[in-house]
Amino acid sequence: MEFILSIDGGGTKLRAVLFDDEYQLLGQGISGGVNINQTTLEDSRANVVDCLSQVFNGKPKMHIDRLYIVFVGPVEILYEELAKYATVGEIISLGEAKAGLLAGAMYEEGILALAGTGSDVFYVRKEPGLNSVVGAWGPILGDQGSGTWIGQKALQAVVAAIEGWGEQTMLNDLISQEWKLKKKFDMVHIIHRSPAPFRVVASVTPLVGKAAYAGDSVALQILRDAGLFMAIQTDCLIRRQNIQEEYRKVVCCGGAWKAHPSMFTTFCEKLQELYPGIQIYKPWFEHVMAGPVMEMLRRQVPIEEAKKRLSAQFSDYIIRW
Repeated sequence: MEFILSIDGGGTKLRAVLFDDEYQLLGQGISGGVNINQTTLEDSRANVVDCLSQVFNGKPKMHIDRLYIVFVGPVEILYEELAKYATVGEIISLGEAKAGLLAGAMYEEGILALAGTGSDVFYVRKEPGLNSVVGAWGPILGDQGSGTWIGQKALQAVVAAIEGWGEQTMLNDLISQEWKLKKKFDMVHIIHRSPAPFRVVASVTPLVGKAAYAGDSVALQILRDAGLFMAIQTDCLIRRQNIQEEYRKVVCCGGAWKAHPSMFTTFCEKLQELYPGIQIYKPWFEHVMAGPVMEMLRRQVPIEEAKKRLSAQFSDYIIRW
């Protein structure tokens, strides 16, 4: 029997699933983010320790035949901590974009529109050297349409409303309640005294979604703008790389898309206006499922059968938004 471990770590969270060659789930873990652009080195290690302790809880030291890994952070920390629980045979580094495309629609080639804590649009090829990207500039220089961008726009809208020159928005009260503000200026301290300010800003995104569901015009406009920016970047990638119609299959993934349907709707409307017939998908599974998907593809299991089996065995990792 073979044992396989699949790990996905980024700015918001670290997830891992341990399974065997019959796709039986043997262990799982979830913890905070590991990307040191959004968290501290100490917190990154603490989150790795926490996640792996959940996965291997009570198990004797074992051998992992294959490790599928996406890790946007100090990966040497992961290997140090993993060595306490297991020896590892083959290490297969997938990359964030490839993992998203695999888990999202079981494609090995296509376009991935990622809007999580940060944002990027990738053209994923079977040959990694041919991959290309629009974005990846980080939260100060770019990341338009990301959770950090959405959170920043929401906070700036609240400040504008407080000062009296912006439209009133229920985001004011939602953020005050969530952050337990005694006075509005406390927002400055919460953000700038945090060791991971961009993560704090991105955490506002679900509140923007909540306000949008309640019909708040400011929140709805922010999310529509986020969808439009993601579409603009996707169009840029298609034109820059001259992506042919057969590869214009776009998978959207990342937590920002989950905030409210208006973001995805705007994205689809803009791209379908530019490229009639373009295929746009909501993702099937969380990124961490790239490992199980790769195992299915290695065995040449038909996609619909693979999706059905993985949905039954890993139901907690199905994405619904």
